[in-house]
Amino acid sequence: MRKQTLVKLVLVLIVLIVVPWLFMRTLQNTIAEPYAVAPEALSGWTLVLADPTRPAVWAVGLQPPALFRAGLFDQLFDRTMASMTSPVDDVLPIVLGRELSGGPGAVSPDAIRRAADEAGLERARLQPVCMAVKRETFAGRTREFHFVVFDIPEAAAFRRRLGELVEDSAGGNALADLDLILPIAGSDAAFGGWWPVIVDRGTDCQAPIGVLNP
Repeated sequence: MRKQTLVKLVLVLIVLIVVPWLFMRTLQNTIAEPYAVAPEALSGWTLVLADPTRPAVWAVGLQPPALFRAGLFDQLFDRTMASMTSPVDDVLPIVLGRELSGGPGAVSPDAIRRAADEAGLERARLQPVCMAVKRETFAGRTREFHFVVFDIPEAAAFRRRLGELVEDSAGGNALADLDLILPIAGSDAAFGGWWPVIVDRGTDCQAPIGVLNP
C-alpha cells in the first residue's frame, strides 16, 4: 500500500512539474523558429508622408507590399494563440514626427522626396533582422508590442540628409540614430505609447526572419 502511494505521488509530481515544463519548452522552441517572408516582398516599398492634419507617430515612412504585415501577423498568432490587434497605419517609420523641428512643415514634402530619391530609399532591399517583442506592466497587466527589426543603410543616408535640411530650414538638430521597426501586433491599440522604440537585439529579438527560396 505504501509503495503504491509513493508511485502515485511520483506520477502526480510528473504531471504537475514535468508536463508543464515540456509544454513551455515546446512553446519556446516554436516561438524561436524563423518567420518566413518572400524575397520579392523585401524591395519596392513605397515612401509615404504623414497627413499633417492627422496625429501620427511618424512623419516619413515606408509602406510594405500588400499583405506583408498580415502574413507575419498570422504567423505570430499561430505561435502565440494570443488575442492581439494591428496598428491602423501599415508603415515602417523612417522619421518620427517629433524629429522634425517646427512640425512636419519644417521641410517641404518635395524636399523630403528628393532626399529620399537621392538616398535610394524606395530602391532599397530591406534586411530583416528578427521578430522582436517589448513588454511592460501597465494597470496590473502585461502589455506586449511585437515588431520586425530592419537594417536599411539607405534609410540612414536619408536621415543624415534630412537632418541637414532640418538644420538649414528650421535651425533644428541633426537626426540621431533611430531603430527601424515595422509594427506587427500589440495587446492593445495604444501603439503610440511605445515610441520612440529603443531595441535591444540581445533581449528583444524572439526569432529570426527567414527569406524563402525564390
